[in-house]
Amino acid sequence: MKQTQAVEGQRQITNADVRAALESILANEMFSQSERLSGFLKYIVDEALAGRGDAIRGKTIAQDVYERVPQDSGDPENIVRVHARQLRQNLGMYYETEGKRDPVHIHLDSGGYCPRFEYVDVPTRTPTPSRKRSALTMLLVFVIGGGLGALIANTTLKQPVEVQNPDAQAASQHEQLTRQALLEKSAAALQAANFAEQARGLIFPIFERSRQELLTGVFQHIISTDPEYFGGYAGAAQTLATKAILTPKGSEREEITALAGAMAQKALTLGPTEPWVQSALAWAEVAKGDYEAAYRLSSRAKDMTSQDGHVLDFHGAISLFSGRFEEAIEAADRTKLKGRSNQRFANRNIYGAANYHLGNNEKTLEGFEAAAAFGDPLSAPSLAYQAAALQRLGRVTEANSKLAELNRAWPNAPLGIMFAGIYQNHEHVEEILAPLRELGWTSNVANDEGNATARD
Repeated sequence: MKQTQAVEGQRQITNADVRAALESILANEMFSQSERLSGFLKYIVDEALAGRGDAIRGKTIAQDVYERVPQDSGDPENIVRVHARQLRQNLGMYYETEGKRDPVHIHLDSGGYCPRFEYVDVPTRTPTPSRKRSALTMLLVFVIGGGLGALIANTTLKQPVEVQNPDAQAASQHEQLTRQALLEKSAAALQAANFAEQARGLIFPIFERSRQELLTGVFQHIISTDPEYFGGYAGAAQTLATKAILTPKGSEREEITALAGAMAQKALTLGPTEPWVQSALAWAEVAKGDYEAAYRLSSRAKDMTSQDGHVLDFHGAISLFSGRFEEAIEAADRTKLKGRSNQRFANRNIYGAANYHLGNNEKTLEGFEAAAAFGDPLSAPSLAYQAAALQRLGRVTEANSKLAELNRAWPNAPLGIMFAGIYQNHEHVEEILAPLRELGWTSNVANDEGNATARD
């Protein structure tokens, strides 16, 4: 048997070892859902095993995998670079979760396309955390600690002490029993659930791509902490789907959407009756552009729980983006929530946006002003809605001031891409952008207007 590479002294990796490792990877949902990534990985592994690894170049992958030639318009190798980056991320996530005990790992290092094969001596005891893991843990504590601190401060300083009612007491008892059960399973299981519950509260505002990338890393950490916990995959599905929504149409968006769907499906296998899982499935459908499926799944999630503010926020968002504005307003109603569920979420923003499309411009301003007063998450679209509402009301000076504030806080914000990525009906996108154009707003981002005119 031909030896492909020697690692760790005398240990040799055979072609059969690599083939077995490749089959395990390709069977994983992160790859089986993406024909392009699977084809990419299989190609470079085949070339390496055939002794041609050093000859793998971006142009050869573009030609042999994607059937693109230098004469094609644009840069044929750009798609290779994009998919190589995604492949590295997926391999890293795979080996952090289901593949962590695979004896042979396949790596694609930065700076080239020749894969590297590594034999891993699977430890029989819990390993000492690496520097990378420790750094991620510190980042996790910083992100979640900051967000949780804001929630506690908001709740403690701005809300009156609430007398426990029977519903709230029952919910609290349910939480305690759930945590006891998780702790009896393992400390890691409880830690993963705690982190996930806190991290999901930071997903909004959804229009900050950097936030979604950071939280995707947090949920990856949660998955590695407890690969059997549905929440890590559900959260990753929502952040990845959001990232896809914010990505212009093209191969990169398709790959991120496929990965979000794979994460949602994995969550479904682990927690099919969990409202959060159904909500994650719904949001993944939004990234695909299937709003009917998204609304159906989101409605199911809402009906499964009446006290989960996160589920209600996503249902409100899906109702808003699919043009069901009255239902979006109903979902944004926080008065029915008991106890801790009535905390800092996106409901006031959803309320303001939905009223804008119903022509209730004064209520739009009330909603966003209340959001700012209560410390709710704000974004460039929040200010865009306010500027557009003020323009509709003839308050042009205030509208220009709000638009200037938007440009200072989020210069060159790709509003066309943002709104086109979330709204099912382009007419609703134009309802927002038209008043802004009357104020003199123009897109400073290449292809922003083009992306604002059509969904994938």
